[in-house]
Amino acid sequence: MSETVTVDVVLPCLNEAEALPWVLARIPAGWRALVVDNGSTDGSADLARSLGATVVEESRRGFGAACHAGLLAAEADVVCFC
Repeated sequence: MSETVTVDVVLPCLNEAEALPWVLARIPAGWRALVVDNGSTDGSADLARSLGATVVEESRRGFGAACHAGLLAAEADVVCFC
């Protein structure tokens, strides 16, 4: 019997609309992308949603705050950060 392991990829994001399509296209099939929007003004959150990512909003600025919010939102067996 094979066990299915779930994976969430946390992507802290501040104005990354230009990079998101390339990055999200490379998330392996079956893994969930959690884009943590940290106050973007370039439409990153809406773009990420349109590309199939789950978006988490984090109003506290900073990489650590975004990572923490992503970890709290994660539900998978394995969580990784990109």
